[in-house]
Amino acid sequence: MMAIQFMAPAYHNRDARGKHLCETGPADNSGMRTLADRIRFTREQRGLSQAQLAKSAGLANQSIIGMLESGDRKRSSHLPAIARTLGVDVLWLQYGDSAGTQRAQAPVEPGDARLPVRRVLFRLSAGVSGYEIEYEDGESEPIFMARRWFDQHGYRPGRLLAIKVTGRSMEPSLYDGDLVIVNLDDTRLQDGQVFAANYEGELVIKRLKRDAQQWFLSSDSPDKIRFGDKRCTDGCGLIGRIVYRQTEHI
Repeated sequence: MMAIQFMAPAYHNRDARGKHLCETGPADNSGMRTLADRIRFTREQRGLSQAQLAKSAGLANQSIIGMLESGDRKRSSHLPAIARTLGVDVLWLQYGDSAGTQRAQAPVEPGDARLPVRRVLFRLSAGVSGYEIEYEDGESEPIFMARRWFDQHGYRPGRLLAIKVTGRSMEPSLYDGDLVIVNLDDTRLQDGQVFAANYEGELVIKRLKRDAQQWFLSSDSPDKIRFGDKRCTDGCGLIGRIVYRQTEHI
């Protein structure tokens, strides 16, 4: 994946503050469906020969790069070193966009540790401020974020959860199927920010809006007939602020 105006509509490749994300891979991955494609493309983008990449990554034999790029080898214990040399995320290098998990990630520097943000389902009830969490471990891969990202923003790893966006009410800022990270520590009412909220027992992702001394949960869709503002009280049932999104939409 903002005292942000969270996610300007076209910022599919930025974090929640609108800051450009790192080069986990190129913006258009359509021609790089395999490990071989991604290594070859990124190496050539960096202006390196196979021999130069092998030497920089500490490989004793240049042929390892050649076999990976030809597809003769589908995996290698050297991938972390190759990814560091190329300046990309090893998970992107290995898996690409499979399962829609690696298009946009937090900036990664060589040697930067990564921490998982677990994907969950929220179980809500109308009129109840609390909620239950069902972890999707084993069914859906977590989002891996750089530790530096947590440190820069003061996020606590155990207080961030990932959920899937459903519906079209937040287009063009958020699309159905996007993944977003929710910061459970941030439930302060903030005009213009995007939150996950419990609205009458339904999990909604809306932009908080202040108008005429009242708070509303507002959709970004211009279709206000289908997606009208919802007036809220008692803290609006906020679960947490959206701080990051991961999308396949360009």
